[in-house]
Amino acid sequence: MDGGSRRNIVLCFTMFCLRTLAIPLEKVPEVAQHVRNEPRKTDFAIFRPSEESSIAFLWSSIGIATFTAFLQGLVTTLASMTESSNSWTFRFRLAKLEHWWWTVISVFLFISLVLITLSFASGNNNEAISILVLSSTTLLAIVQYTVPSWRSRHYIRNRYSAWAGPSRTAIKRDHIAYCGSKRDWANLSKNVRVSDRKRTPSDDYGWHIWRVEGIREDPTDILNSVHAGKETISREGRNEHIYQDGYQTSATVSLFWGEQLGFVPRVSRAISSVPANLLKSRPITVDGFAGEGLCLGMGILGRNKGLNPRGLVFKMNEPIWRSLENNSAFAPRPSKTLRSYYAKQLKRVYGGISDQFVLAAVELSLILMDADSHAIATWLEGYCEHQDLYVNQRLQQLDATPEELKAHYESSYVSMVISLNNMRTRNLGRPGRGIDSKEKPCRPDIICLGLLLKAREQPEPNWWRHEDIQAIRESERTLLNGEWYNDAAKLLGLSSCPHGFENGQWGIASPSLDSSTASTREVEMTP
Repeated sequence: MDGGSRRNIVLCFTMFCLRTLAIPLEKVPEVAQHVRNEPRKTDFAIFRPSEESSIAFLWSSIGIATFTAFLQGLVTTLASMTESSNSWTFRFRLAKLEHWWWTVISVFLFISLVLITLSFASGNNNEAISILVLSSTTLLAIVQYTVPSWRSRHYIRNRYSAWAGPSRTAIKRDHIAYCGSKRDWANLSKNVRVSDRKRTPSDDYGWHIWRVEGIREDPTDILNSVHAGKETISREGRNEHIYQDGYQTSATVSLFWGEQLGFVPRVSRAISSVPANLLKSRPITVDGFAGEGLCLGMGILGRNKGLNPRGLVFKMNEPIWRSLENNSAFAPRPSKTLRSYYAKQLKRVYGGISDQFVLAAVELSLILMDADSHAIATWLEGYCEHQDLYVNQRLQQLDATPEELKAHYESSYVSMVISLNNMRTRNLGRPGRGIDSKEKPCRPDIICLGLLLKAREQPEPNWWRHEDIQAIRESERTLLNGEWYNDAAKLLGLSSCPHGFENGQWGIASPSLDSSTASTREVEMTP
């Protein structure tokens, strides 16, 4: 809601209060008896309650309207302050209650309107203007704010999850020994003192009614302040939240952290690169296009890039994106008409990483525009925007080579897009639609990893036929809609998916797409 609309609401409240206050102040002398002896302003009345009841209707209406104006002014000011100070974690938390506070405002306004109408019907005809002002204000609050806020409440919830979900953060390799379980992090945060530094405004959790348990500091700040000692070294769960991405010579590793490790949720610091118009409760681009997909997509990409986003593989071209649209669980994907526009906008933000990263960002944002809000919520709750940590660590335990671990990371964006676009049902997570309780979102990490190794002409890995890997591959095959294998293969550099590959048959590699041909068919990314 913009500042001008908020001021209009408060102005209407003020006009009503001043209008109604002016009448009784002229009529109330030192004793109430004088009021009782005054004649009514008109002899016409629908009903004639006692004088005390008539005055009670009037003053009750005034009191409720005044309280409502104060309440709305308080919340509006708080929302404006959090936006102007870039306290986006607090602002997004407030927004999750937006539909409820507008409901309360509308109910109070309606009660006040009923009371002032009863006062008018009892013969106080001076309340006609007050009724007109208050009825207009009530209708405005309901039609322009309450109803839209209820319609957008699922998007608001998904926006919070997209921006404040678990994150991948680069930490020094020397700090791995300190990264353990939830209990280890709690002990570590108590045993070290984070050095004073300028706080990031978006990290501020804000006011809360009940006590919020959790670690408020950023994990990198804690680790940079740590002093090696027995009381701080991890004793349980060591490395269980560290990705093994195969970059053995890198000075940093990727830590997967969030509420699952006891941290208080906060939005990604990448939010500083997002235009303010996309952070509204009803986002819209500067050119007037819907911006929900952009906001959700940028929130996800701000948390899951990993150590080397330039190396992420996503060889999109026109035949592939047309096939993705046709085979999508959310077909016919009406937002596909925004592809060129989204590409220009995201090129400005992510163009410094790589063209393939921009192409992945475009596809993700377009799918998020068309996907059912319940399906998105379920997908985010399953951490499907992130490379599967369990699969990654299981591969390491099965002695996967550094090149294979690196391929797992570099194929992760293809797996992410396929997991959302090719859900088994478009109504996933929506109650009352006859969805099997066993249905859940799934990332095809193993199959995508195998396809990328195929594209790089690697031999069959030693772990490919392991029973755990076969079980994972079977779940990937059954929990998605079955129309995605060729699309994933082409995105990873193959001309098609090898026959029987999804069933574990390594077979003969399909020829890779010629790099010169593929480059000429890639979607144009220049503005």
